[in-house]
Amino acid sequence: MMTKLKDVIPEESLTVRKIYEYHKRLGDSEEARGYLGASSIGMECERALWYQFRGCVKPEFDGRMYRLFETGDLAEHRFTKELKAIGCEVKEVDENGEQFEVKEFNGHFSGHTDGVALGIPEAPKTWHVLEYKTHNDKSFA
Repeated sequence: MMTKLKDVIPEESLTVRKIYEYHKRLGDSEEARGYLGASSIGMECERALWYQFRGCVKPEFDGRMYRLFETGDLAEHRFTKELKAIGCEVKEVDENGEQFEVKEFNGHFSGHTDGVALGIPEAPKTWHVLEYKTHNDKSFA
């Protein structure tokens, strides 16, 4: 009988665990936002939004999730490069060199885009807001 690889390899190696611990330390050290972000503004629970805005709760993520967030950040460069390669005009920052931002309610609500693009094949004469996400099927279910 043949030995199955999953039976001899630990679920999580020491190396992987240390990498996740590194990302946990890094992610937990980030300063909390002083505003409600666009990704949270659609929450149905107004109380949760109030607590979040007042800094009563900080989202808790493990090292694996922080690493996945970084994977999304790293993919942004690739997506922009690909759009430019097919002939799109892509702007990642505004005329002041800052990330495009939407801000309302005296800065209490804010959101940032990954850029804007012109020349998207489906509508080449229209500027499009770019918001890149990396997901798997499970995250959409």
